[in-house]
Amino acid sequence: MASTLKFKRSSVAIGRSRIPSNSVPQALCPDHISNLAQMAAVKAREAAEAYFMLGNFEYAIKQAKAAKEFDPDLHGMDSYMTAYQVHSAVSPKQNLYHVLGIENPTVADSEIIKKQYKRLALALHPDKNTSIAAEGAFKHIKAAWDVLSDPAKKDAYDKCLKRRFQAAHGSNKRRASECKPPWQHRSSAFPRKRSSPGGDGSCYKKTIKIIRKSNPGQKATVIMVSVCRVA
Repeated sequence: MASTLKFKRSSVAIGRSRIPSNSVPQALCPDHISNLAQMAAVKAREAAEAYFMLGNFEYAIKQAKAAKEFDPDLHGMDSYMTAYQVHSAVSPKQNLYHVLGIENPTVADSEIIKKQYKRLALALHPDKNTSIAAEGAFKHIKAAWDVLSDPAKKDAYDKCLKRRFQAAHGSNKRRASECKPPWQHRSSAFPRKRSSPGGDGSCYKKTIKIIRKSNPGQKATVIMVSVCRVA
């Protein structure tokens, strides 16, 4: 009986000794978690810059947002996103109000335009914004400001926007296509209609029938010729 008890105790002891002491889950150190988050934020910021260089502004903005979520204290991420958003607003059919972050041009007076420009200029100045997108974005808002801050240029640009809106809805397309922004000289979006020597572009088309017969017994040859005479 005694030997049996001794055997059971030794087997329990052996079973316990097989459990490694380091297999017990340990609580993660808060410092390690913080370091990993900071590293992830830096990687996301680098990815944002890389996407910008590829011209993919949408993913550049997404990566910048991810970097801020990983580390809210990461310096300058709001300014990075602002630079990407300005570049994204610039397109072949750009709207200078959108470049300055103004969604509704109808309610944008001189004070709102000035306030938006100053806010963006402060965030995008290359001396304060270390993003590779900062310099180009600063030039874009400066170009928009040069137009919208001048009453005469702004009035001409607003008329151009109105014509563009009408053209998008199927009216006044020709006038909209000939509308050129005052700060740019672009070719018309649609080819111009060539004018005729007469000036009105009208012509008269007439078909002439020519019958040719070489010899008395030979079959006649008929030629149809269309002539267009410009008035």
